[in-house]
Amino acid sequence: MDGHRVRRSGRSEGEKTMHSKLTVRLGAAALATALALVPGTASAQQASSIAGVVRDTSGAVLPGVTVEAASPALIEKVRTVVTDGEGRYNVTDLRPGTYVVTFTLTGFNTFRRDGITLTTGFTASVNADMQVGALEETITVSGAAPLVDTQNVRQQAQVSAELLAALPSGAKGIVALAKLVPGMTTGTDVGGGGVGGIYQANQTTSAGFHGKGSPKDSYDGMQVNNLSGIGSTGYIMNPATVAEATVSTGGVSAESDSSGISVNMVPKEGGNVFRFGVDATYSNDGLQRWDNRSDTLRAVGLPPTNTLRYAYDTNVTLGGPVKRDRLWFFVATRFTGTQNSNPGRYFTKNLGAITYTPDIDRPAYYQDWLKGQGGRLTWQVSPRNKINVFADIQTVQTRGTGANTAPEAHTCYVMWPQGLYQASWSSPVTSKFLLEAGASRTQAPFPCTREDRTDIFGFSVSPTDISVLESSTGFRYNAASSYLYLQDMDRYAQRFSATYVTGSHSFKVGMQLQQHVHDRTDVVNGDVTYTLNRGVPTRITQFATPYTQMNRTKADLSLYAQDQWAIKRLTINYGLRFDYYNGYVPAEHVDAGQFVGVRDFAAVNDVPNWKDLNPRLGGSYDLFGTGRTALKVSLGRYSGKESVSVAQFNNPVTTSVNSTNRSWTDANGNYIPDCQLTNFAANGECGATDSVNFGKVNPNAVRFADGMIRGWGKRDYLWDFGTEVQHEIRPGTSVTAGYYRNWSSQYRELPRGDFSSVGVTDNLAVTPADYSPFCITAPLDARLPGGGGYQVCGLYDIAPAKFGAGDLLIARASEYGDGKSRVSQFVTGSVNTRFAGIELGASVDTGRIVEDRCFVVDSPQELLNCRVVTPFKGQTRLKLHGVYPLPGGVTVSGVFEGLPGSPYEANYEVSNAEVAPSLGRNLAACGTRVVCTSSVTVPLFAPQTLFQPRRTLLDLRLSKRFEVGPGRSLRANLDVYNVLNDGSILTTNNNYGSQWLLPSGGILAARTVQIGGQLSF
Repeated sequence: MDGHRVRRSGRSEGEKTMHSKLTVRLGAAALATALALVPGTASAQQASSIAGVVRDTSGAVLPGVTVEAASPALIEKVRTVVTDGEGRYNVTDLRPGTYVVTFTLTGFNTFRRDGITLTTGFTASVNADMQVGALEETITVSGAAPLVDTQNVRQQAQVSAELLAALPSGAKGIVALAKLVPGMTTGTDVGGGGVGGIYQANQTTSAGFHGKGSPKDSYDGMQVNNLSGIGSTGYIMNPATVAEATVSTGGVSAESDSSGISVNMVPKEGGNVFRFGVDATYSNDGLQRWDNRSDTLRAVGLPPTNTLRYAYDTNVTLGGPVKRDRLWFFVATRFTGTQNSNPGRYFTKNLGAITYTPDIDRPAYYQDWLKGQGGRLTWQVSPRNKINVFADIQTVQTRGTGANTAPEAHTCYVMWPQGLYQASWSSPVTSKFLLEAGASRTQAPFPCTREDRTDIFGFSVSPTDISVLESSTGFRYNAASSYLYLQDMDRYAQRFSATYVTGSHSFKVGMQLQQHVHDRTDVVNGDVTYTLNRGVPTRITQFATPYTQMNRTKADLSLYAQDQWAIKRLTINYGLRFDYYNGYVPAEHVDAGQFVGVRDFAAVNDVPNWKDLNPRLGGSYDLFGTGRTALKVSLGRYSGKESVSVAQFNNPVTTSVNSTNRSWTDANGNYIPDCQLTNFAANGECGATDSVNFGKVNPNAVRFADGMIRGWGKRDYLWDFGTEVQHEIRPGTSVTAGYYRNWSSQYRELPRGDFSSVGVTDNLAVTPADYSPFCITAPLDARLPGGGGYQVCGLYDIAPAKFGAGDLLIARASEYGDGKSRVSQFVTGSVNTRFAGIELGASVDTGRIVEDRCFVVDSPQELLNCRVVTPFKGQTRLKLHGVYPLPGGVTVSGVFEGLPGSPYEANYEVSNAEVAPSLGRNLAACGTRVVCTSSVTVPLFAPQTLFQPRRTLLDLRLSKRFEVGPGRSLRANLDVYNVLNDGSILTTNNNYGSQWLLPSGGILAARTVQIGGQLSF
């Protein structure tokens, strides 16, 4: 635990050929083009170093000293440099591991320092005082590894594979990391009910920190996020291939592009010794028999949620030499899956019928599974050239049922071949000059198909089965509303960098380049869906399917230059980064469908075309010159990341009217539309379609202002400031205290999160004068602020003459009043200690976020709750973890979290009859109807005002180690997740009424026992 710190393709033939060749020749391309990996950096971005000053016993600096850093982690065994004229040296680009540093100079005793443990991105300060004497005499100094990095200003935490394996949260990914890193959050803070060690293919991989932007997930420095969303991940990292996880939260150098949290998994490599391992876990419904529903939830009849049927996860690994000191290999195979019941949902008895009859004997469930095979080769081609090649090919499948869908109406995701392919090259041309390059491809097909495997699912959905929505309950059955028979999300990336190191400077320049491909084909069974109200047909929706839309990133390019300059006890980190992003939509052809003829669309270029300059500056000061206390300050500007959302928003296929509704009166009760659907006028049982532009480009489509998507400084950004004090109290124990602030006036707003949320949507067809004010009275309810009964004003309704008018433009918020702003301020304190085999970590993180958008675009109601403050109580997180060895090979470990409860709101549906007296007229939505049933929904209090009770989570593990032979060991584990059986509501029903404050997304999974074991030799 030394490392712990806390198809069917829509592409053109040319594109098929290009990307096929790129995949096949990936390794050669990495070397031939000397381009590297993904922005966000490869292992070089967070490379470890050993640096220091060499003096004689009088304190005079010694130039010309040969410094050798040796470790089994290096395939070349030894890395050598020479001190400069100031006696300084810097050994860069080191792998995480344990090192011995040797200093030699003619006329002096050889000086050796051993036990130097490096984690990713850490610079260990190792100084030497050399004595006059014979070179053959060696003075060896042993001691604990340095805990404080006095040179880098990057705010980060490292979590070793050994620590993850020792803790009950040893799961398995980013959710497990969030339990250990101060201030880090994941989607499970606000939704999802999986317990800590249980794998789920759909488990969130998004992470946050102090209100920053979307996260970046990387493997060996190469970004693996897919293109369905900024923070989504397609490729699922195998924890058995990870040696260490590094979480960077701020203060990063110019080679980083991430405005949010950055998680990098450092891969394991083979070695000169063969090593074999098996890691397996299992749980089932018999090990989750506790009910954690509150009395209130039981009283209203809420069934148990997130009930586990089974969960398993098995990893087999093997690593070793193909040729000692020249060629290493590491391979891993993983099989994992889960199945969870979905109370209250059942398979249908009569698939294909337009009415739904549940089969009570067949409860619905959700399941997913993954199998993957990965391998890595490390080749020391020559003393000056090293190559790494990695491939991991996965098959992932998810199926089941959603919160309000029958099993047959839930799409089945079969992702194959999903995977990651990487190649990188590094060359220390001299002891001062380093070149690095690499390339990668993240392959993420994400098709959503009909569940047509009778042998697996027990039923088969055919193309003639029409999707049906029961509008009175929102329940969908018979088939999914649509399918994605093609969804390719591929990321290609290249990088190149050059580093020149002297004792005082580490200067680096580099280039990072990415291209993205996102194709999707939408299919609807029969090109129609039906809507029923209490079993009576009311509506038909017709679709212009099938159609394929294609979106591309031509270039996501970054150029950067940075330097780390050591001046006595001060190290200055400074750099500048140029970011360029260009997206486009290729020319598209859509074949004729059942209702719409052939469509052709010209290419759309420069959607977007952005350019940004992002400076970075920081300093680290060794306060007392002991290497044990550092004061760090950093400031930087970071551009937001883009997938292909702007291109997709401007895609003419997307902006076409691809669906239309028409009424349906099933006069004869045969549940068949007795009309000609190809006739868009009223005929037979069907009314006229509600859009004359069905199948055509929508003339009223929302559009971006040119100033939003083209030019300098137009994309979202973030300024980030941080200051920390780190101190080593004693060998093995360190404390950190920090203050962090970030701010922006161009940021993505939740819940949308795409680039359109950076700006504001202006309806050019209306003005603020077209709105009339009204007030309502909140219901009397003890659960409301002050018991309710108060006036809610600041509400507005559009003038009847302007109702439905639309000319929507997304423009920059700065063009309206003072624009918008978001400011986050946080403080964090943490302590980590290791001694006598015991490892403990604790942190507390708290702060608040203020979001201000107090200006009017169209409706004056935009001023209502325009300043939202997320208070300290909604942001305070306490985290503890520990590993405690006992006699007899027994170990007890645990993870504790005290988290804020989820916020909730009260959205009150108010009828026209309640509004009219204050408004002085009917709602505009009433039109000319004499009897109006229209309503409007209003918030009864501001967001981030009320919160569910805090959540208290405790996971424990009891482990026993057995020696089963020379060099062989077996560890048996018994894990208990959610020991306290906390039943906190994760997401709340915010619609004020009988279901208000009940769960809308489930509650935490109940106490769960999991058994597991690890065999290694």
